[in-house]
Amino acid sequence: MKDYSATRYFTVSCLAVLLTACAHAPHKPVPAAAPPPPPPPAQEQPAPAPPPAPVIQPEAPRTYVVKKGDTLWGLASMYLQDPWRWPDIWYANPAIKNPHLIYPGDTLLLGYVNGRPSLTVVRNGQVVTEATPAPAATSLPVVNMQPQIHYTSLNQAIPAVPLNSIRQFLSGTRVVSKGELDNAGYLLQARDGRPVIGAGGEVYARGLKESEGGRYNLYRLGEKYVDPENGDTLGYQATYIGDGTVERWGDPSKVLLTATAQEAMAGDRFLPVTAEQISQNFMPHSPAKAVNGQIIAVLGGVLEIGQYEVVVLDRGSNAGLDQGAVLGVYSRGEKVSDPYSFDGLSGSVKLPEEREGTLLVFRTFPTVSYGLVMEAKSEIHLLDVVKNPTP
Repeated sequence: MKDYSATRYFTVSCLAVLLTACAHAPHKPVPAAAPPPPPPPAQEQPAPAPPPAPVIQPEAPRTYVVKKGDTLWGLASMYLQDPWRWPDIWYANPAIKNPHLIYPGDTLLLGYVNGRPSLTVVRNGQVVTEATPAPAATSLPVVNMQPQIHYTSLNQAIPAVPLNSIRQFLSGTRVVSKGELDNAGYLLQARDGRPVIGAGGEVYARGLKESEGGRYNLYRLGEKYVDPENGDTLGYQATYIGDGTVERWGDPSKVLLTATAQEAMAGDRFLPVTAEQISQNFMPHSPAKAVNGQIIAVLGGVLEIGQYEVVVLDRGSNAGLDQGAVLGVYSRGEKVSDPYSFDGLSGSVKLPEEREGTLLVFRTFPTVSYGLVMEAKSEIHLLDVVKNPTP
């Protein structure tokens, strides 16, 4: 028993000494982690390949003298299979940056820069640059435009499209929001009680504010534009009726109608004169980003949509559209039943979209825009699809 206790005591003592020695032993420093290897040198990304060169029409002239009545669209169609690629041959010439520099009498020369087609303009024997002055002005017929719209054009520069097709829609109509209409003053009645009023007539109006300045354009509420996908209200067509100036403020105010495009009636709305800028010269081009919309209305009282008809699109500047944007028009593929299907084929199928034409946007609003049909391969319909054009 004594031997066992002695042995046990000796073992415990040895362990205690060993633990004490370990506690006082110096700590060895832990080696620091090796730094991570440096990242491999960044490799330069190859520059994106330029888009393929536009395809020139086989019959495109090497030399062409611009004539009165020509349009940018007509010239683009004469030179290119895809007219919306006009900037690709125009901007290829570093001396030319402005489509407004083309005037009747100018000569277009088709050449190639670094293997890509390019146009050069010659005027009076000299190559046109940005510094070249416009031709001397000549007497031109004066067109009476509504004063609320300011037009920007350059002398006699050829327009993008036939202006006779769009002039009334540049100035005679606009799209307004419901909020604009809710807050707009309105024609209550003629001073002499007549049901319709022309230029020179005096009327009573309510809802006008002195802070608006006292000069108004008179509009008549028209069609309500609705997004066919979600039912949201995009705006209301407002047709120009005339102009008015407040003679006496009050409730009601007295307004003199200074000009009328058609007879004014009770309920027509007064909107303050604005300094809207609308260019009559713009370049056909592809949209800056992908657009997918629909035709939701046709203007001008026509039932069939063909070349040079004006349509309303359910996409506007909020979707990236601007003046000169070119869109393809496609039939909406219908879903049809298939009575001949067999095992493995469904009993119905959606037909593909087919290209029906081409349109050019000439005026935009935030949620809608006006487009002019430039080409119509077949009859175009309401709710046809509009999107970026493809060859």
